[in-house]
Amino acid sequence: MRTFLVVTADPYAPAGALGTTILEAGDYYDTIMPTKRHASWSPFDYPGMPSQPGDYAGLIIMGGAMSANDVDEHPYLLELEALARRFDEEGRLVLGVCLGAQVVARAWGGEVFAMGQLETGFNQVSVTPEGSADPVFSDVPATFSTFQNHYEAVRNVPGLETLATGGACDIQAFRIGERVYGTQFHVEVTLDIARGWYRVSAETLYRDAPHMKQEFDRSFQTHYRQHSQVSRQIVERWLALGTAL
Repeated sequence: MRTFLVVTADPYAPAGALGTTILEAGDYYDTIMPTKRHASWSPFDYPGMPSQPGDYAGLIIMGGAMSANDVDEHPYLLELEALARRFDEEGRLVLGVCLGAQVVARAWGGEVFAMGQLETGFNQVSVTPEGSADPVFSDVPATFSTFQNHYEAVRNVPGLETLATGGACDIQAFRIGERVYGTQFHVEVTLDIARGWYRVSAETLYRDAPHMKQEFDRSFQTHYRQHSQVSRQIVERWLALGTAL
């Protein structure tokens, strides 16, 4: 049984469906929440962010409300960038989701920038020619529904290959090297996770996406099934990649 390290920014950004896929694959994961000084394996004595991969098979960095550029307010983000590089150097898997993808992009010398708009809810993205040849994305539908919730995106990342594009930003999924992946869309999202985001950040999200007041429930009823199926497939193929490298 392999164990993965999941880094979450806050209680509203758990591993969700991604974590379920890990467990159903026969693997396990530990969770560390630096902003709350909590680690699942040491609940009463916070050990701090690991500096080395240790025995973990891979690193998964989840989303959060802060910017990946907020390193002064959240110094752990710089530690996380360094840790992602160390996982890759030791041949371990790395996956970043939304904020996590942006942390990965910065770790490899890329830029995280404000898009000038909120991209939220379900959007269609398309697999690129590079994605069609990628071991994780090659079998997903050419166009598929994804759940988004972000103001920022990535660009100018050395060595990055864009695997999926569409919606409000050009880079919706990417790979760096052989084992480092990022998705701007939320492969972990469930209905309850999304409802939590819209409850906690209602003033901001409904201000910038007022259509979601009427469309939230209908969009989940229409699009979540495909989003869930494709997200599970992406995570399963990413997990399998670790056994093949």
